[in-house]
Amino acid sequence: MAGMTQPSVPTHADPTLELADEDLAFSIGVQAWIWGYPLVVSAATALVATGTDRPLPNGHAPFNAFGHVAKLFKASDRDVVSPNGDTVYSSAFLDLKAGAVLVSVPASAGRYYSLMLEDAYTNVFGYIGTRATGPEAGRYLFAGPGWSGSVPADVTAVITAPTPLVWIIGRTLVDGDADLAAVRAQQAQYTTEVVGPALDPIPARERWGLSLRPGLVPVDQVEALDWSTYYAWVGRLMRDNPAPESDGALVTQFARIGLNGDEGFALASLSGPARRGLARAHQAASRIVKREALGVGGSVVNGWAYNLSQGRWGQDFPLRAAIAYRSLGQNTPEEAIYFNTRSDADGLPLNGARPCTLTCPSGQLPPTGAFWSITMYDATNFFADNPISRFSIGDRTPGLRTADDGSLTIAIQREEPEAGRSNWLPAPEGDYRLSLRLYIPKPEVLSGEWAPPPVRSSRKT
Repeated sequence: MAGMTQPSVPTHADPTLELADEDLAFSIGVQAWIWGYPLVVSAATALVATGTDRPLPNGHAPFNAFGHVAKLFKASDRDVVSPNGDTVYSSAFLDLKAGAVLVSVPASAGRYYSLMLEDAYTNVFGYIGTRATGPEAGRYLFAGPGWSGSVPADVTAVITAPTPLVWIIGRTLVDGDADLAAVRAQQAQYTTEVVGPALDPIPARERWGLSLRPGLVPVDQVEALDWSTYYAWVGRLMRDNPAPESDGALVTQFARIGLNGDEGFALASLSGPARRGLARAHQAASRIVKREALGVGGSVVNGWAYNLSQGRWGQDFPLRAAIAYRSLGQNTPEEAIYFNTRSDADGLPLNGARPCTLTCPSGQLPPTGAFWSITMYDATNFFADNPISRFSIGDRTPGLRTADDGSLTIAIQREEPEAGRSNWLPAPEGDYRLSLRLYIPKPEVLSGEWAPPPVRSSRKT
């Protein structure tokens, strides 16, 4: 327009502008990295677990089939981060672009079990099991977005999945090694059947086109990705599993770094400053997630951190990523609530050099509709080896003793207590984490009326 000065356009490299472009890519890249981490680690877990042509006793199985863990986890097992010692696992990764999947379960005869239904972004969208559907046998049809086939006549319910990738995580109660045979008989009746038509004839492994490194567990698979490969994974997986509509405002911003759900990740379109920003973002975001995983908890009571939003993360993407890094596959609170602590009542780090105790006063044991346990994890979030191979202690631990006043004290230490091993939870060398799990917690837990007692060190070092 006449009389107005038009802004000038630089005709040569402008260091200030390049730095601004780099910083913009860094900012958006950090958000995209954290937002996409659960998607990436879920896919890595799926690829590791489905790399077989038949079910294996470690829970691995092809897509659209159940695999079962035929043993209780030990200190040498590294397939599952933060495993529990109360249940035996089952696992089925569904590729709902291959068709709908009919899942059948038997009558459970009073034994606690749950099949948790998790989408590609680690949001829990339902359950089959003791609390959610009852002890009766049932047949449940899982249909992905866009499926329009015929529903079999004997289906108990149709479950519409938010994403084509679904992880069914089964937990079946087991009372020690002697109970494993009965548990395996129940697990064998968790079955799947694909119901056409297929939405895509190309299997998920081929559609994704993602490469794994031999011998690495899923978290380490992601850790080994360089920056451009990481964002490429996010792009390919977004394309196969569209982002939830609720994330639309954030995801729209990712187009500025060449990332969108239609085309994936357009590395070639990025400028030098943008590439430098994303390389920085890759390093920074990874460190943010690891930091969050060390102390994640929406609330803290008596030193125990917990989240009433677990499994349904909403827009709390750092929390969602931190849990995916530390404890992939967490239940929602009404199924199981997790209290975690890395410090004693005085704020000192839990460490095997300091014996600790946890005392529940009379009448104040964890209130549940199923069971509770306290599990010991080392600094890497796995079980720690100990002389009695006890990794958790709880209401089903044989020989657990209460005091004359009705209180229960658990000894948490490296050496066997003078009073014996009945109430002993062995601690490892170095720092550790405790996780208190309550399965089917009662209303007073969810309301905050009941809280776990603090962990107290018996001596300071």
